[in-house]
Amino acid sequence: MRVKALTAIALAAVLALLTIGGAVADVAAPKDTIRVLAAGHRIDYPDKLVFNLQAEGDATITEVRLFYSVGGRPAQVYGYPDFEPGLRVSTDFSVQTSGSSFIPTGVEIEYYYQITNVNGTMVETTPWSFEYRDPRYRWNSLTIGSLTVLSHDISERRVRRAASDVTARIEEIKPVFGIEDVHTMKAVVVNSSREARRSFPFLSEASKRGHYFAGFAFEEYDLFIMQGLDTDTMIHEATHLLVHQAAASPLARVPAWLNEGLAMQFEDRSIVRSATIRSAARAGRLLSLKNMGTVPGRSRDISLFYAQAWSVVDYMVDNSGPERIPALLAELNSGQRIDEALVTVYGLSVEELDEEWRADLLGLTPIAPRPDPGTIGTATLLSGAAAAAVAASAWPWIWRWLRGPGQ
Repeated sequence: MRVKALTAIALAAVLALLTIGGAVADVAAPKDTIRVLAAGHRIDYPDKLVFNLQAEGDATITEVRLFYSVGGRPAQVYGYPDFEPGLRVSTDFSVQTSGSSFIPTGVEIEYYYQITNVNGTMVETTPWSFEYRDPRYRWNSLTIGSLTVLSHDISERRVRRAASDVTARIEEIKPVFGIEDVHTMKAVVVNSSREARRSFPFLSEASKRGHYFAGFAFEEYDLFIMQGLDTDTMIHEATHLLVHQAAASPLARVPAWLNEGLAMQFEDRSIVRSATIRSAARAGRLLSLKNMGTVPGRSRDISLFYAQAWSVVDYMVDNSGPERIPALLAELNSGQRIDEALVTVYGLSVEELDEEWRADLLGLTPIAPRPDPGTIGTATLLSGAAAAAVAASAWPWIWRWLRGPGQ
């Protein structure tokens, strides 16, 4: 499950106090210096971060500004901690990490201070960084290839085996999306539904009660969180990050049905999804594809949404070939909306794709394969090493092999 934006009770906290020795670039004149005595942070997981500072000066300190950035993003946020001006000051500043201000566990936080006195003298500290995660557990980090896995209370052997399998799988999948170099990814594994409720973003009461989602990907951080060390879930969430890498433009809008449908192509759960689709078709309960731009909030629709997204993308691949997928992502990356991109690459609108898929599902009309993508004028996505790795004649075999038996 991808997402961009947890209510829980604040529990244990960690106090990381850093005594700063020579960490401040002192630009003040003699007798007008500002000295940082201590700086640190406390993690009140999953609700907030608390930054603290102690400083003194030869003149009254009048302003303290805290700058921080999340997940290595260049944009920095700043705040003004409350304190009483004086020769010696102590400040605390809280940053919310849940609800609408959700910050995923596992991201790197970097911060520094600017401190100013009554004379206008200002010093800026060197930055400090830490990894935001639940302090109740002792976390282990393991990196294999482009994947780093954070986990606790799981044997290193199990983690290493899963990470090795997924890393190899990523290398095999990336040409399918026209990707040559994969960004470094981080996976955070939580071990229970209770821990997941504290670590996953809050979407709705229905999804919270039903616990419908096994993982969430956060593309802006190249990170995903998952419950349990499950290879299928890890591949699913990693595929979301690959889709985002293929369509990373600020203009790109990949609808949820396509994003989730692609992520499910490399899992081995098609039998259950096929049964869900057949049942919904018999009951006249299929969802409209044009309304599947986001994951629904009602519990009765969530499992059907996923099954239908998988089935539609599966139909697109089987009927028109997997080589059009990177072309479709390229059109979306250029700023085209999904309806325009589908017409460009497949010669179909969203509604027409929905109609053809339903007809094929119900066996109403034989659907002829669409023309070769080159006749539609779509841009070629693959080049260099990717093109060599995925010659057109090998595409169907590669796709079916990656998806596993029975799909």
